[in-house]
Amino acid sequence: MDRTSTEARKLISLKAAAAMVDVDTRTIRNWIAAGDLAGFRVNGHLLRVERGEVLALIQPTDVVESGGAA
Repeated sequence: MDRTSTEARKLISLKAAAAMVDVDTRTIRNWIAAGDLAGFRVNGHLLRVERGEVLALIQPTDVVESGGAA
C-alpha cells in the first residue's frame, strides 16, 4: 500500500476531525449518526473517523446557480 493510501485510511479522533473542517465535535457525531461519515470504535469505546473521509467532506464542488424569475 502506498503512503497516500495509508494516510487516507488513518483513523483520527473526533476532536481532530472537527478541527480539520472547523466544526464542533457534535457535528461530527451528527454526520456519523446520519450516515454521512463512517465512525469506528477503537478498544470498544473510543470513536474514530478516517482522515480521508473527513477531507472528502470539504472538497470543493461546483455550484450551479438556478435561474431567477423571468
